[in-house]
Amino acid sequence: MLDASDTGRPPPRPITAALTAILRGSDGVLDLLPVATFITDARGTILQYNQRAVEIWGRTPRPGQTHEQFNENTRYREADGTPMARSLLSDVLATGRSIRDAERIVERPDGTTIIVSVNIDPLRNARGELVGAVNCFLDITERKRMDAALEQSRLHVLEQEQRLAATYEHVAIGISEIAPNGQLLRVNEAMCAITGHSRDEMLSGWLFRHTHPDDSDIDRAAFEEQVSGKLEFYSVEKRLIRKDGRIIWIAVRSSPVRAADGQLLYVVRVVQDITERKAAEQRQKLLIDELNHRVKNTLATVQSLAAQTARGAVTPAIFRERFEGRLIALSKAHDQLTQHHWESADLRGLLSASFGPYLGTVPERVVLRGENVVLRPRIVLTLAMAMHELATNAAKYGALSAPSGRVEITWQAVEADGRRQLRIDWVEQGGPPVVEPAQRSFGSKLIEGSIAAELGGSAKLHFAPAGLRCEIVVPLEAAA
Repeated sequence: MLDASDTGRPPPRPITAALTAILRGSDGVLDLLPVATFITDARGTILQYNQRAVEIWGRTPRPGQTHEQFNENTRYREADGTPMARSLLSDVLATGRSIRDAERIVERPDGTTIIVSVNIDPLRNARGELVGAVNCFLDITERKRMDAALEQSRLHVLEQEQRLAATYEHVAIGISEIAPNGQLLRVNEAMCAITGHSRDEMLSGWLFRHTHPDDSDIDRAAFEEQVSGKLEFYSVEKRLIRKDGRIIWIAVRSSPVRAADGQLLYVVRVVQDITERKAAEQRQKLLIDELNHRVKNTLATVQSLAAQTARGAVTPAIFRERFEGRLIALSKAHDQLTQHHWESADLRGLLSASFGPYLGTVPERVVLRGENVVLRPRIVLTLAMAMHELATNAAKYGALSAPSGRVEITWQAVEADGRRQLRIDWVEQGGPPVVEPAQRSFGSKLIEGSIAAELGGSAKLHFAPAGLRCEIVVPLEAAA
């Protein structure tokens, strides 16, 4: 307590009898308080303070100093960092209203900065007159630092959660969480896209509701073992029926999430649409099977071509010429199929390849007219051999053997006998006069026989004087 009889210093400015009684009654009490405390008169003169106040101030006020004089080298700022135009004590002494839990930033004369929480109450005498104020303040710097660190940590955790949630929701792979009883608890957007169902539709159903009936048993058995604890992780590939009815293939990896005591909380299933991969695997298998079949057929075809060509060849040179031509035609058909992975070939491309050696520098001698038609492998090889025989005959004896000759090939889909058919018309013009041969050659037999035997169609040769005509009709389902 600041008192002249105790300190030997000049007494403070006169105060009211009521305030004097308060201070005398509180002698030694301030040091028992857990917070820094000081008392001023109505003018703001510091009358009494405790040791905790000195520790926070970092210095001791001189007798008779007002609060503003004592802190003239101390800067106060609002909690948001803006400078204070007036001290809180001045506000209380001017208005007589208390201040509660006001946080302020204090820059002390030694350069250090602290944050304090301030509570100020006015002191009044028996007549209600303002005679001073009690100031309590607490250094909350460390607490605020901890709060800031906790807030930063909380924001970091929130950011991580948001990032994980965004990843969970927008990752291209489907993710679902399943209760031990098979109820869907949570699904992401990719899972909805894979199944074609909305989130509400998914969450209202059960795990195996959309699984193809033929594939549900193996997945169900593994899931039950996982729920019982006999199995941890498992993977399975199965078919799934989408909302639009389309059947797709999915790969599933199922992982349990357990509590510390081992109790199963839920199962996380990662789902990937592997329909394209399965289709590629199926195409590869079909390709291998087709190649095996075609290799055998090709060898048989080559053997037959060699035998038949040898029968009609007078000299080895003629045999070689005819046999090589037919092998080249077969090779070009294979090239067309290889370009399309042995799945199909374009009719126009096949015909263009057949006439390559005969076009020379005058391509308009061969005219191709027709819509785009995609051919299956079986018809490609058969038509390639037939077109080769027709082109070779035209080059040697027909329209392409004369400078003014030309060949026109047209094709279209037609209706005949209740079935759609592909009709190909070969017409030669401008060549030497045509005379029907007395005996059918191997080429003629190959054209007519192969179309009928291999494709279930028909090929008719017409030896008109103006030029050879050939009409080929193939069932459309065999061609396209």
